[in-house]
Amino acid sequence: MSPPNDGSHTLDPGTRLVDRYLLEEPLGQAAEGTTYWRANDELLDRAVGLCLLQGDSPNAARVLSAARRAAAVTDPRFLRVLDANDTDGVVYVVSEWVTASNLADLIADRPLTAGHACDLATEVANALDAAHRQGLSHLCLTPEHVLRTSHGQVKVAGLAVDAAVRGLIAADPADAAVRDARGAAAILYTALTGRWPGAEPSAVAAAPYDGDRVCSPRQVRAGVPVDLDALVSATLGTARHGGGQVGEPVRTPAELARRLTSTAATSRIPVVEPHSEPHGDDTPPPQPSPYLAPYDDEGGTHRGRVVGPLSLLVGLVLLVGLGLAGWQLFNSDFAGLNNGPSDPTSSASSPPPSGAAAKLRIANASTLDPAPPGDGEENTNRAPLAYDGDETTVWNTNIYQQQFGPGGLKKGVGLVLDLGSRKDVSSVAVTLVGAGTDLQVRLADNQGSALGDYTKVAASTDASGRVVLTLDKPTQGRYVLIWLTKLPSVGGGYRGQISEVVIRGT
Repeated sequence: MSPPNDGSHTLDPGTRLVDRYLLEEPLGQAAEGTTYWRANDELLDRAVGLCLLQGDSPNAARVLSAARRAAAVTDPRFLRVLDANDTDGVVYVVSEWVTASNLADLIADRPLTAGHACDLATEVANALDAAHRQGLSHLCLTPEHVLRTSHGQVKVAGLAVDAAVRGLIAADPADAAVRDARGAAAILYTALTGRWPGAEPSAVAAAPYDGDRVCSPRQVRAGVPVDLDALVSATLGTARHGGGQVGEPVRTPAELARRLTSTAATSRIPVVEPHSEPHGDDTPPPQPSPYLAPYDDEGGTHRGRVVGPLSLLVGLVLLVGLGLAGWQLFNSDFAGLNNGPSDPTSSASSPPPSGAAAKLRIANASTLDPAPPGDGEENTNRAPLAYDGDETTVWNTNIYQQQFGPGGLKKGVGLVLDLGSRKDVSSVAVTLVGAGTDLQVRLADNQGSALGDYTKVAASTDASGRVVLTLDKPTQGRYVLIWLTKLPSVGGGYRGQISEVVIRGT
């Protein structure tokens, strides 16, 4: 059945639009006369999303224009606009359909952990930044617009179109950037607290107020890290300057994404784990999360914080240890003065022997996520963080609901490091976050899009911390692939994280 031509558009399940899109399930409505549907594209036999509004709506022309511009956005984190037109007095926008949970569903039982909330908000901010670079903005972000697929990928719905439906217009690009930065910060607020601070309606309960200001995340949920609390409050314009830490306001999605991964964040200071086991000289301790110090979701306190008399004891032990170290150093130097120069072969300043493996410069980095089922990239924008010399920044995979391997949806994903030219590679040191990573080192002369384009030269299983994969013999290649085939468990899912890579060779 097609819509009638008399203006009394009856839209029910079973209605067929332009002899192609069969309406199956209503999903809700926004502005007056605008409805959202799940439909079936009978031409291609696939599920799609439909936004429908009356052709005489004052926003109809703007919606069509927004849809056509949004269709040109290539960032995979946005649901793609597949079709847009008007027919028989009905304007329709057809968009990609994915099996996913929106943020409102994800926090139905409890808020996300701080690490997951940071990941989610960073993805949203980076997606919005990509849209702004193509001249588009969202302007009406809500928890229902932010989706996470079964693969752990973050998707954003309604780019430009939903704002046009509601008649929302930015004064200029700077105004659009500020509004979208606030939208992404509001998403982070919701992920951290389970409350929604935005003006747009949402199924998530509204955030409480402290007088005329929205309560800060830490006022709503104990244990939210101080730096995130300050960043969110400052960006939303709700920070109180009378006390506590106040962050600088953020005016663009790009700046918000950068601040979310900033190494200056206070929550990235490593914490003391009171029950940690000692590590041998050759096994460094696992690295702390580069995003946030762990905190207790139930009680809201930072785990491992040394307080009370115990802190005095720790300080005393450190003081005694430093004193002993100084005494030993003094005696060592004094002995050296009396006994003459030490054996030059043991000197730390001795030059390395001729032909020894040197640290190779990494010129660039990308990722490998072969299709199918991958989409070709795995947080490529974060890949340079794996060789920036800073172990508090990381490249991370998406969060997956299934472990990699024969029973999973994927066999693996990888980080590709470009040496700039062919080099003899002798070893690759990888600093991992989390325990239980299986990884391989593979080499290629040319950058490929399939795993088979790279030759396996070393592997390690159940690795954690810093692992050095030494090749049987130096092997030439320009592209070094670190291929992850098993990921550490993180809060009900699986995610790999690499904080630093050092490649040696000649």
